Amino acid sequence: MHDITLIQIILCSIVILSAAFIKGMTGFGFALLAVPFLSLIFPMQVLVPAMSLFNLITSLVILFKLKEKIKAKLFIPMFIASLGGIPLGVYALEFVSSENLRLITGILVIIFSIRMLGKVRLAKRFRRYPIVFAGFISGILGSCISVGGPPLVIAMNRKGYSKDHFRGVFAWFSTFSSFFTTAAFVMKGMIETESVNLALFCLPILFFGSHLGSKFSGKIEPEKFRKMVIGINIITGVFIVVSTLIHH
Repeated sequence: MHDITLIQIILCSIVILSAAFIKGMTGFGFALLAVPFLSLIFPMQVLVPAMSLFNLITSLVILFKLKEKIKAKLFIPMFIASLGGIPLGVYALEFVSSENLRLITGILVIIFSIRMLGKVRLAKRFRRYPIVFAGFISGILGSCISVGGPPLVIAMNRKGYSKDHFRGVFAWFSTFSSFFTTAAFVMKGMIETESVNLALFCLPILFFGSHLGSKFSGKIEPEKFRKMVIGINIITGVFIVVSTLIHH
């Protein structure tokens, strides 16, 4: 695998387990928590394709366990919109340096985390419209820095989706989006051996974390947990920005 120390491998395992647990419980948050930490260990060009595989696997686990029936009209428009953004993100990942991508990741994690603290709802007359623009932005960010979830989280929160609805829509979208993102990486020859090794190394941890998270889905106060995760994200984002600027 990537030339890292035993301590880094242990930290990587803990990060993946925690992120998979959170996604299994809430339906989102895997990349938002994992990418900032893992970007300190792996180059973004190795990490992002691996994260796309991670996202596909954890989304499928949630999808198979999903009890709520989700109407296709809720996720198809945002998925179609994401197809316009995926090529742009893949292009950026290919030509932008890992350091600059890490800096962008840290800044966006801070912005999105702060924005997710708010709960401003859309006016009722706008709630019937499908989520499109957030899907497009998610396609760009998901294929570029693997943090495509927050735009959709914000959009669905503003529409007032229930927790089960939220998890279901996100699982369907993530499955389709991560599949086509991974396909784009394969077509561009950007799935390196290190990315595959990282994915294979973390696969058992992913399954265990997602399964455990889904078991705890209804047992933990969601609002308190959400704020705790957001707080961790903000601190992590600040650390990424500062450390990247220092090493620039």
